[in-house]
Amino acid sequence: MNRKSVLHHAVGLVLLAATSVPMASPLKPSKLNCRFHAEAGADGQVTLKFTLRNTGNRELHLLRWGSPFEGGWLGPFVQASTPQGELPFQGAMRKRADPSAQDYLLLKPRETLKAELRLADAYAWPPAAGGSAGPLKLKASWRWHDVMADGKPPRPRSRHEGMDQHCGEITLER
Repeated sequence: MNRKSVLHHAVGLVLLAATSVPMASPLKPSKLNCRFHAEAGADGQVTLKFTLRNTGNRELHLLRWGSPFEGGWLGPFVQASTPQGELPFQGAMRKRADPSAQDYLLLKPRETLKAELRLADAYAWPPAAGGSAGPLKLKASWRWHDVMADGKPPRPRSRHEGMDQHCGEITLER
């Protein structure tokens, strides 16, 4: 090998090594534990209850957009289906400007937050064929558009670091 090809070979190995090193994620998804369940009231209304816990040692700022912790159905963070197929989301959708500090929620280490929403505000659970109601399968998941483990919110959209959140599945019978 001549000197020029050895140099090209060495540069190629350096570039390969640099691109194959995995980047460290600022937050492992296991640091946020999420669960949800449903309760039927005496009036037949179903309330979904969400519990989010920071199991890590650092406080987190979570951009609450499109999650149950935003205070209402402002995105389809629960998917609902019956044996006949998926139900259409009937909640509100919102166009957004850049986030403000108030759009983030603070979750301290070992802290738990709860949210409750009425299912009927976002989904109509129709009766199954023949007049009897079929089971309703609910799957809760969303994307935190920005998760900050360091610093103070907000930060520009170009610097957002999102994370998928899975909260589980449940089946309801009438």
